[in-house]
Amino acid sequence: MIALILFSVFLAVFVLSIVAGSSATNLSSDFPLQFRVAARLRTTVLMFVVVPLSFAMKTYISVRAAYRRRQHSKGLGGTHAERVELVVSAVRKWNEAGRTKTLRTARPNWLGMSTKLGSNKAASHCVATHHLNHILNVDLDGLLITVEPAVTFGELSHHLVPLGYSLEVHVEMESITVGGVAMGFGMETNCHRSGFFQETVTEYEVILPDASVVKVTAESDPSLFYALPWSHGTLGFLASVTMRLHPVKPYVRVRYIPTSSKAELGKKMHEMSTGAGGCAVPEFLEATVYSKNQAVIQCADFVDPPKSREDKAKINGINWWWKPFYFRWVETFLTKGEAYEYIPYSHFMHRFTRSIFWEIEDMIPFANHPIYRFFWGWMGPPEVSLLKLFQGPVIRKASVYAHVVQESIMPVLELPNGIEKFDSWYGVYPLLVFPLRIYDRKENSGFLNPKGRNLHEGNDWGIWVDLGAYGAPRPIRQGQTWDAKTNIRKMEHWTRDIGGFQALYTDIFATHRELRQMFDHTLLDAARKRVGALDAFPDVYDKVKSEAGIVDLSDIEAAEKLDS
Repeated sequence: MIALILFSVFLAVFVLSIVAGSSATNLSSDFPLQFRVAARLRTTVLMFVVVPLSFAMKTYISVRAAYRRRQHSKGLGGTHAERVELVVSAVRKWNEAGRTKTLRTARPNWLGMSTKLGSNKAASHCVATHHLNHILNVDLDGLLITVEPAVTFGELSHHLVPLGYSLEVHVEMESITVGGVAMGFGMETNCHRSGFFQETVTEYEVILPDASVVKVTAESDPSLFYALPWSHGTLGFLASVTMRLHPVKPYVRVRYIPTSSKAELGKKMHEMSTGAGGCAVPEFLEATVYSKNQAVIQCADFVDPPKSREDKAKINGINWWWKPFYFRWVETFLTKGEAYEYIPYSHFMHRFTRSIFWEIEDMIPFANHPIYRFFWGWMGPPEVSLLKLFQGPVIRKASVYAHVVQESIMPVLELPNGIEKFDSWYGVYPLLVFPLRIYDRKENSGFLNPKGRNLHEGNDWGIWVDLGAYGAPRPIRQGQTWDAKTNIRKMEHWTRDIGGFQALYTDIFATHRELRQMFDHTLLDAARKRVGALDAFPDVYDKVKSEAGIVDLSDIEAAEKLDS
C-alpha cells in the first residue's frame, strides 16, 4: 500500500514536470523540432536526472575536501611541486616534439562556466591540469591564501568562513574555479571598493611555454603581472595563485532600497559606489532591476550577531532550501518599501546560487513553489556544467537564438541608458547590476584600459557597472523569433562606443578586429611575444569566440577586409 502511494506521488510529480515543460510549446516553429522537444522535456530531465547528479557531484567534492584536510593534517598526500612537475613535463615534451600545435588545457568545455559547448581544442596539444585542485596555504596573520587553479569558490567558502575569513573578492557561484577567474575575470558586490578579483591577487605562479616556472608579482615583473588578468590562459598554465583575505563577521545587515525610475537608480548607484555628495559607501552594493523603472538596491555591511529581540526577529537565513529564492524575496520590497534585515554571511555570499541568479525559473517553472523547495530544494540547483553536457550541437545553436546570456560593463553614469537599451534588445527581467571599480594604471592597465572621461574626478579609478541579462527574450516568450546577431552586436557596438567592456564568457558576436577595439591588447601582445607564447597558445579571440556554426560573421569580416 505504501509502495503504491509512493509510486502514485512519483507518477504525479513526473506528469506535472512534463506539463510544466509545456510552457515551452509557444516556441516558434522556426526552431528545430529537436530543440522544441528538448524544451518540452527540460523540466522532467532537470528534476529527475540533472538535479540528482548535481547533488552527487557536490557531495563528492565536499567529501574529497574533507579527506584532503585529513590527509594534510597527517602530512600525507602528494606535494604541489610534484603536481606542477606533471604539467612541466608535458610542456617539456611538447617543446621536444617541435611545438607543432598550440597548447591548451585538457579540461572539456562543458565543465567551464562559459556559454560555449563545442570544443575548439581539437587542433591543439592538450595538457592535463585538473589535478591542480588543492588549497596550499592559509596565512591568517598575513591575510593571504595560496591555492591551485582548479579549487572552486564553494570549496573556499566552506574552508574559510568557519575560520572567520573570506577572499577579499569572493565570487558568488560555487562551481567557478579560481584559475578561471584569475585568468579571466571575476566580480562580487564589493568590487566598487576592491575592484575586480584580479586586484586582490598578489602572486601568480605560471608555467611558461619553455617549461620554466615563474612566480610573478607586481614588483618582480609588473608588465607580466598586469597582462595575466583577462589573458584567458594565452601566456602560460597557471600553477597557483595567492590572494588577499578579508576578516568577516557572522552577519551582514542588508538594507533594501526600492527605486521607481532609471534615473533614480543611476543616481543612487553612482553616489553609493563613489561616495559622491558625502554618501556613505557600503561594504556590499548591488541592484536587481525588475522592470524599466522598478529596481531594488541592496547594500550591506558586516555586523556582529544581533542582540535585541527586535533585531533577532529580523534574522533571515535566505539559503535554507525551503526559503523563497533570494531574488523573489528582494522583489517584495518593491511594495514593502525600504527596510533592513540580518543575513548570516555564509548565506549571503552565495545568495543567488540556489536559483542560478534567476535562470532556474526558466528551466523549472515551479522551482520557487513551497512544495518543490521543500521536497526537491535540499538537493540544490542543477550544475551549469551538467546543463551544458546534456545539450547537443543542435540544441546549443538554437538556444543562442532563444535565450540570452549577456553582460555589458558600462560606466555607471550610463546605467539608465543601458537599462533602456537592454529592454529594447532583450526585454528580459530581472537584470543584474554590480558596480565595479576599474583602475587606470597607464601602460600597465592591461586589457581594461579605462577612458579618462569615465574616471571619478581626481582619482586614478572610475566606477563601471555590470548590467547582466539572463533569460528568454521578450519576442521568444511571445512565440516569435529573436535576432540574436543583430541585437547582441548592437550591444557590443554601444558598449565599445561608451568605453565599456563585454563579459567574455558569453557568446561573442564581435569580429577579431572589433574585440581588439574593445579591449587593449598592447600589454598582452608584448607579454606574449616576450615569453614565447605567440606560437604556443591561441590568442584571446580564438579562445573566447563561439564554436563554429553558432554565428556567421563572414559578411562583416569581408567588409572589414575591404575597409582595410
